[in-house]
Amino acid sequence: MDNHIPNTKPEFIEDDISFIDVFIFIGQVKWSLIFFSFSFSFIAALISLLITPIFTAKTLVLPPQLQQSSSTSNLANINSLTSVASGVIGIRSPDDMYVSLMNSEVFQKKIIERLKLNDRYKCPFIVDCRVSLNSHIRIISDKKSSLMSIEADDIDPIFAANLANAYINELSNLMGKLALTEAQQKRSYFENQIKKTSNDLILAEQRFRSAQQKSGLRISSIEADIGLREISDLRTQIASREIQLQALSIYSTPQNSDVKRLLTELTAMKMQLLKIERGGSESNQSVTSEQEAIQAYRNMKVQESLLEAFAKQYEIAKVDESKESPLIQVIDPATPPERRSSPKRTQIVLFSSFGGFLFSLIFEFFKRLFTHSSNNSQSQIKLNQLKRSWKL
Repeated sequence: MDNHIPNTKPEFIEDDISFIDVFIFIGQVKWSLIFFSFSFSFIAALISLLITPIFTAKTLVLPPQLQQSSSTSNLANINSLTSVASGVIGIRSPDDMYVSLMNSEVFQKKIIERLKLNDRYKCPFIVDCRVSLNSHIRIISDKKSSLMSIEADDIDPIFAANLANAYINELSNLMGKLALTEAQQKRSYFENQIKKTSNDLILAEQRFRSAQQKSGLRISSIEADIGLREISDLRTQIASREIQLQALSIYSTPQNSDVKRLLTELTAMKMQLLKIERGGSESNQSVTSEQEAIQAYRNMKVQESLLEAFAKQYEIAKVDESKESPLIQVIDPATPPERRSSPKRTQIVLFSSFGGFLFSLIFEFFKRLFTHSSNNSQSQIKLNQLKRSWKL
């Protein structure tokens, strides 16, 4: 009896490609790889020499930062009106606001007209000039350091530096016109309030003299000061709300929740003030001559108090405005670059050489595969079918 058990373990034919096979293949086609790599790099070098060199000028600036002004530190010594006003008028926007300003149509038109870019970029329309300008300018804002850089590209290094510096100059001019700083907004507001309060004070003095002559009453300071403090505080609160509303209206719409809240508070405070000035009754229309004289005296004193507060704040705001004259602080002004920024010839040659190497490697691989398929009968049949299907 034959106890021999045949070996049923299948024999595997190792068809996997090893690293040795890869290096053998590369060695067999090495001259082709060298030829294509050198050809690609040589052509890329010629093309890079024909490309017009581009120079990049860069300027580094520090936009206006949030800082405490002298008016803010001294407001507490004046009254509640100005202390509230200081926190509201000083509206600071993020660096994105400055980037948006420099990308606006009005701003870019100024740059185009200033440097005559329509002739330089050969564009008859402003829209086309803005497209060309955007392709030559990069504005980068660093959130961590609060610094902003402006990079300008041009074939002329001197013009590239002029273009980058022109952005800074125009931004300073535009910010001066828009009065974006805290001191400018305060100074403008308090200047208008001084004019308005001065006129109101003149009218209040005239009404007081008229009411006093009509009543023939000599008003004592104790009698007239009753309720004066309450009226003065209420009017300063109304004025502070008006300051907040004026500041919010620059950046908000009437549908804003804060705007609606301030309007509601203003309406309630004005009704309360009217009630106090009429002697505690909103429907009291029969005011005696003595009461009219007292009300006129109180109104005159309130206007004097407001005028004094506004005058002090106006002087402080002017000092702050003079301190904030350099709105944009230039850290590194743009200078004509000594070296070109593009084309980067070394990188172009290296990448082209690597591309030629990959191209030749893929080309030789498919060439060997096609040759092997041509020598194999079954593969030859499939190859003929492929040619017929594509009508090759």
